[in-house]
Amino acid sequence: MITALPASTTFTPEQALLSAMEFVNHDNLNDILIVGYDRDGLLLVRSSRMDRKDALWLAEMLRDWALRGL
Repeated sequence: MITALPASTTFTPEQALLSAMEFVNHDNLNDILIVGYDRDGLLLVRSSRMDRKDALWLAEMLRDWALRGL
C-alpha cells in the first residue's frame, strides 16, 4: 500500500514525475497521461497504451476533478 500526500502546487516537473514513479514502482498505475509545456510553451503529451479517445476520456475525468473535486 502506498501512502502519498496530495500533489503540491510547488512541485517541480521532476518532483511530479518522481511522485508518479512511486506508484509505478508499486504496480499502482495501469496507464498514464502526461501533459505539460516545454520551455517554448509548446504542448507536450505522452501516454502509455492510450489512443486519443482514451486520453480525452481521462482528460474529462481530470476536468471533473479540477472543477468539482470528483
